[in-house]
Amino acid sequence: MSSTIVSTVQVLFDGSTVTDVSDRVLSVSIKYGRDRELDEYSAGTCSIVLDDRDNYITPGHSDSTMGNTQLIGREVRVSAAVSSGSDSYSSYLFRGQIADVDYIPDSGHQAAKTVLKSVDGFQLLSRARFNNQSFSGEKTSVRTTNVLDLAGYPDESNPNDRTIATGDVDCLSASGISATALNYLQTIAKTENGKFLINHAGTPASTNFGGVATFIAKNQTLLASGLTVSDANSLSSGQIQAEEIQLEYGSELLFNSYAFTPASGSVQTGTNSTSVSKYGTRTLERTVLSSASDADNAGIYFIGLYDEPALRVSQVVLQADMASTADAEKILHLNVHSSLDLSIQPAGSSATLLGEYVVEGVGIEITPLDMASNKSAIKYTLSTSAADATGYWILEDASFGVLPTILAP
Repeated sequence: MSSTIVSTVQVLFDGSTVTDVSDRVLSVSIKYGRDRELDEYSAGTCSIVLDDRDNYITPGHSDSTMGNTQLIGREVRVSAAVSSGSDSYSSYLFRGQIADVDYIPDSGHQAAKTVLKSVDGFQLLSRARFNNQSFSGEKTSVRTTNVLDLAGYPDESNPNDRTIATGDVDCLSASGISATALNYLQTIAKTENGKFLINHAGTPASTNFGGVATFIAKNQTLLASGLTVSDANSLSSGQIQAEEIQLEYGSELLFNSYAFTPASGSVQTGTNSTSVSKYGTRTLERTVLSSASDADNAGIYFIGLYDEPALRVSQVVLQADMASTADAEKILHLNVHSSLDLSIQPAGSSATLLGEYVVEGVGIEITPLDMASNKSAIKYTLSTSAADATGYWILEDASFGVLPTILAP
């Protein structure tokens, strides 16, 4: 069972005209989201290695076709489509701006190559700053929209470049606020117990080129992928066999004490004494934009989730081109907040463990198999977390000693 996936790499060398450079792509590496729960979302990156034996894009070289043009800051788009699939449009796996260009000359042992290193909209938001700004009391989602408007990115005239869910938590009114847009947006996300990131892929559309500024509320419904992923022991008809399913058990996500600083009032603190007696004090500190009451509730919620170590499914590796046509399309649609059903049968066991997990981070490796047709092998490395608070194992626990079937929140 396999599918034919065609990848496309485009560069807007003059700022507006789309130039297809797919026929010279040697490899593409994409990464965005976060590696695990509670890590900060980071800028999405994309590295594209191009064959440059004909001096097409030798950076800064006077007689290079494109290398002598402006490269830094120009837009890059990477997309893929499954041949004979049902999608009307390609899935855009990355959109960003060139930040750096490396050149590897012909050495006699290898041909000349140029590497385009791009970052997504996080870089623009990290450089956009507002000063002495006042905000009214408003939901986290409204505050997010206002900050994006102040940053001027992405352009609010194109709603397909933003998807802002309705938040649950109120940000208190504030004045005299000076900050970079990205730092402040990340504080808003922590206030909500939600997520803010630049998302790629998603449902293919004529206007969805990826690079979507995305605010995810804490109780927002998952994006159901319709994918059931299995290990080799629990594989059955219609399921995708993962190349690797990785679980972790440790103290990286062990917190039994909190100290949350609200926008008004004193620092809110609390502990789980039972966990502290076993593991010592492990404190999570956060500054939020909400009231003291909301900050305290957020702290209680966190230590309720993380006051015991748990065996969590942290990573799933899929080979998209080895899946069926329908499933390969579903894989290409994945982005942060997509759900996956995981099926695992431990070696030596007759019991299959089932659970629903949510994608937190996406890594994509594209290797062209035929540069003439752009047929490609595409490997996905997905960082995952539980779809809800009970979607993980706690060793020797009567309730959580097995992986239950989880419904999306």
